[in-house]
Amino acid sequence: MKTIIIDGRAIANEIREELSHTTSDLIAKNIIPRMAVLHIGEDPSSLSYTKSIKKISSKLNIEVDIYTIEENTNDVHVIKEIKRLNDDKKIHGILIQEPIPSSFNREDILLSISPFKDIDCMNPINLGRVMRGEFPFAPSTPLGVLKVLEQENIDVEEKHVVIVGRSTIVGKPLANLLLIKGKGGNATVTVCHSKTRNLPFFTKMADVVVVAVGRPKLIKGDMLQHGAVVIDVGINDVIDKDGKHRLVGDVDFDSVIGIASYVTPVPGGVGPVTTLMLLSNLITAATRKV
Repeated sequence: MKTIIIDGRAIANEIREELSHTTSDLIAKNIIPRMAVLHIGEDPSSLSYTKSIKKISSKLNIEVDIYTIEENTNDVHVIKEIKRLNDDKKIHGILIQEPIPSSFNREDILLSISPFKDIDCMNPINLGRVMRGEFPFAPSTPLGVLKVLEQENIDVEEKHVVIVGRSTIVGKPLANLLLIKGKGGNATVTVCHSKTRNLPFFTKMADVVVVAVGRPKLIKGDMLQHGAVVIDVGINDVIDKDGKHRLVGDVDFDSVIGIASYVTPVPGGVGPVTTLMLLSNLITAATRKV
């Protein structure tokens, strides 16, 4: 079987072209989409992601303001800063970069984000709305997965989708989005996780497998049925035999070639699309101000 390797960068470029028209219309109305990115501490991977967001945003004439709060401060200071951004009419979206240090009350911080500016759906209120199918925004990574499937004309209706991972960032909201009645939904969804017994039993029954657990090369070719679609959301920094760092996914990429009908690579798969979906959410928020 020929395996089609999905080019996430090409999909992201198409989305960017579409978004550029919307941002041009907004700018013509004197509205410049603006995002505030808040770091608590200086996690290197988070700072790197923010840098990539800012680079892509500049091509769309989107403004990105970066705020870094020292890790030795407290919840009150962080929440006060978020509320200030909530009240700033020039800010259309707020993103709190993970990880939030364990010394802070994560739930209180996320609850303080205005639901109307919560462009990555981190506020538990918005996550609840995703479950009900009533939401201003959905998390960008699940949206990225759905966009990849849509662009490749992979219809999940009446299909069995197995999600490996149960986080509130990817697994749980993605499951709810796939269950929604209508376009892009109506799937039969199974959610597996680190405590699932006999994981291959479930993945071998799947028409589509989405993996987001942060375990390098967890899913191998012999765990799939022939023709399955494999979407790899995992991003893992590993050291190869030469002592060099490289990024790999949660899927053993080479082993699924010839078995999967489609597969996303890491890097260059879901990641670039996720960033554009985040910016799409921001533009949606800015459009509401028109």
